[in-house]
Amino acid sequence: MGCSWLLILGLLLHVAHSLEILGSSEEPFESITAVLGKDMYLSCIYLGDDPVDSSEWKQQISSKKKKRLAGFINGKPFQRDNFSPPVSLTNLTIQIRVTGVEVEGQYTCEFESLEDTYTGTVIVTVVVQPEINITLNAETINGTHYQSVLCSAINGRPEPQISWLVNGYPPSDFPFIEVVNNTLPSNDTFTVSSVLRFPTHLQEEDNVTCVVEHRTLPQPAVTTVRVETYTRPNVTIKAEMVQQEDGNDFWVVSCISSGGRPDTDISLALNTAEELARENDTDSDIQRVSVRLPVTEYGGHNITCVFDHPKFTQKESQALTLPVFYLAPGQLYSDLEGNSNDVELQEEETEAVIRLEVEGNVPRYNVICKKDDGPLPESVKLVDKSLRLQGPVDLQHAGLYKCTFSYQHLRAVLRFNVTVKPIQQVPPTIRVDLRTEDGRRVIECSADDAVPAANMSWLLPEGVSEDFWFNSTSHNGSHSVRGFVLLPPCLPWELTAECVINHQAFEKPENRSITLPLCAHPNITVNTSTEWRQGLKYTKVQCSVDSAPPAAVITWHVRNTNNSIDSLVETKQQADGLVFARSSVHFLSSLYAGQNLTCIVKHPSLEAEEERIINIPVHKAPLLSASVVRQQDSHLWLAVCECTGECFETNLAWDLPEKNERQTSVHSEYERNSMNLRATYEFPLNRHEGQNLTCVYHFEPGVTQRRTVHMPRYYISSLRVLNFTTPLQSRYSDQPVVYRLSLDKNRHNQKILLEIEGNVPEYELSCKRSDGSFVQTEGSAMIFQSELAELNKGLYTCWASFCHHTATVSFQVEVTTRLEQLALTSMICISSALALVLISVIILCVCCQRNSRKEHKEEYLSALTSLMQDPGSPEVKKPAVTEKDSKEGTPMVNYSIVIDVKSTV
Repeated sequence: MGCSWLLILGLLLHVAHSLEILGSSEEPFESITAVLGKDMYLSCIYLGDDPVDSSEWKQQISSKKKKRLAGFINGKPFQRDNFSPPVSLTNLTIQIRVTGVEVEGQYTCEFESLEDTYTGTVIVTVVVQPEINITLNAETINGTHYQSVLCSAINGRPEPQISWLVNGYPPSDFPFIEVVNNTLPSNDTFTVSSVLRFPTHLQEEDNVTCVVEHRTLPQPAVTTVRVETYTRPNVTIKAEMVQQEDGNDFWVVSCISSGGRPDTDISLALNTAEELARENDTDSDIQRVSVRLPVTEYGGHNITCVFDHPKFTQKESQALTLPVFYLAPGQLYSDLEGNSNDVELQEEETEAVIRLEVEGNVPRYNVICKKDDGPLPESVKLVDKSLRLQGPVDLQHAGLYKCTFSYQHLRAVLRFNVTVKPIQQVPPTIRVDLRTEDGRRVIECSADDAVPAANMSWLLPEGVSEDFWFNSTSHNGSHSVRGFVLLPPCLPWELTAECVINHQAFEKPENRSITLPLCAHPNITVNTSTEWRQGLKYTKVQCSVDSAPPAAVITWHVRNTNNSIDSLVETKQQADGLVFARSSVHFLSSLYAGQNLTCIVKHPSLEAEEERIINIPVHKAPLLSASVVRQQDSHLWLAVCECTGECFETNLAWDLPEKNERQTSVHSEYERNSMNLRATYEFPLNRHEGQNLTCVYHFEPGVTQRRTVHMPRYYISSLRVLNFTTPLQSRYSDQPVVYRLSLDKNRHNQKILLEIEGNVPEYELSCKRSDGSFVQTEGSAMIFQSELAELNKGLYTCWASFCHHTATVSFQVEVTTRLEQLALTSMICISSALALVLISVIILCVCCQRNSRKEHKEEYLSALTSLMQDPGSPEVKKPAVTEKDSKEGTPMVNYSIVIDVKSTV
């Protein structure tokens, strides 16, 4: 941060401090602060109008002496020492390297002309950035550990200022001591030192910050040093017993300090003056001081641990007292007669136990037992501080027993008499019972209230997987034995189990038997159903079994593929004691179409597995047909696609050309287990005229059926009148052609027959008069039923339409009598004859004048050509014949005369 600020300060000093000399004799003063070791710029610019002869910078050495530094004399530049040449005669901007404080002082710039001398003054002050050092020292005085942090700001100008921060705040007066030392100026610079001293055990923060403030620093210089801190330890005393194989046990007493800094001073003391060997152990931040004390010698002694640490205001002590061990004889506990120092056992009793107990607080002890001052019988074992009589009790077990308990030097003796009571034989009560538990059959055979206990065994047929066990109980000297056999709940054959009981009161073993009948065979049913989901056919097969417990095990197998199928199994206990089990499989029909699916049933009542085979039928493709008809009483056409068989609604659709709105609907109905789907599509003829409409059915993934119907392209080229007509307008006119026809005024049921040219299957015909009234039509004819009047004549227009195809015809109806028609015919014949005669005369004249003079030829041709032109058809007039054409062309002319005979018809 300091270096960055120095760079900014140098750039600021680099900016020219101009002394603008405006031609006056006044000398303005400018102050500049320079940093030692950086560059400084002095700038003085002459702005007057008089020519300058010389200019220079001077430094004031004394009140009467000045030192020339740089400038221009006789137009030539000069400079001294660390000064750079000026920019120009009128711009005395120079660069100075600040190498020492002697650069500080007063500088004058002078410009001399013939008329006058102009001057300016700059006062330069030099500052020096101090060097900062920080060190840490530690010392111990009178057992107290102190730390001292020395922070120095060396060779600064002006004098630096030092302060301290602890945890972001100025240190308090206690326990911190601050000593500041200012060194006398040397080489015009100052050195300031500050020492912060404190006892370590009273300082909680692990760092101390020195803050130096100086004019050359834009921000105070912050320097942080880590210092040592103390932590209060956790102390405790602990006693542990160490057991050795030779029987010499020791107490290990430890004084423990953990988590402290610095180490804790630990001492251990006994309530005797005896010195003992101590063991010191330091593991990580745990200190331990231990002593080993023999158990037998230091019982009841007090041991004290003393802990001293700088964080303790005073020493801490912890003490404990080692226990004093004792051992005394206790009581006997017999399973037969309770608590007593005399034990009575029953003859022939097995597994009798005499528990030996002792009073005391010893950690362990040894036991040695004898009988009649001799060893124990072989059938009597000392196990876990108890005497166990293995096998039946007899008279040899009676006698005086002595058991000695010992630990170190401690001893305790327990004496007791054992007597054996002779047994009286009592035969058992035998009973056999059969029950069902957890779905399995249990045969129980009991031999109760016997003296001594009876022996029991089972006889079962071979090949029967059984599980049997025995238990025995005793009460008031009598014994009960029970034997259990666990058998499957259901067997495919009849089974007899025998219970055999041996007892001393029986001359020969007693047998008890029970017979288990065979189970009824399970009832197996299979149901099959199908459903459609998302356009795919699925088959669901359920295999149900009603059986005696347990529930039957049902599995599935696809015979043709040797694969098994995952199933959903459910079981239910019924009120009649039977168990209902059902297994369901659900699969895509196409996966196993034409294959055999087998339901395999396993049950204990079945000697072998039973199977039910279901054949998955092949999914037959449905019948698909398509047609297009025109709807009655509607301008719309109807495309019908029918699917018969196993069809699914979402699989049937019309595949229409692009950019057409789909207004389709699907209807379904069932008929004798078969579904009929009907997909319809309504449309106007002009939407699909001349196109193919395709009905698509997605049978299976990747398999599609299509039926295509072609829509014909219809047209009506014209509508014409079949009656005799003559045109009223020129055939070359832009207006529609109007025809003229005549009807007899005195005839009934006259018809004007109309006919269309086109391929439409049917059409509608309508005719109107010029006044907008409609005329009766029948089929393709316009009918006049009554005699015609004058009001029936006029212009008629007829339209023939099929969907969007139309054609029109207009004609003028004239109403005349037979006499008028005969006169009209005669006039037409006479006019035609006169026209033929005129044409013949013209042709003869042309032939006679063929070799006439050339100059008259064009006049004749022009006259004849004008005769050939139709005045009602200007677009077919022939162009004028030029002289070039008359020379090069063949002199051949075609003539025609058009005579338009008009009448009142």
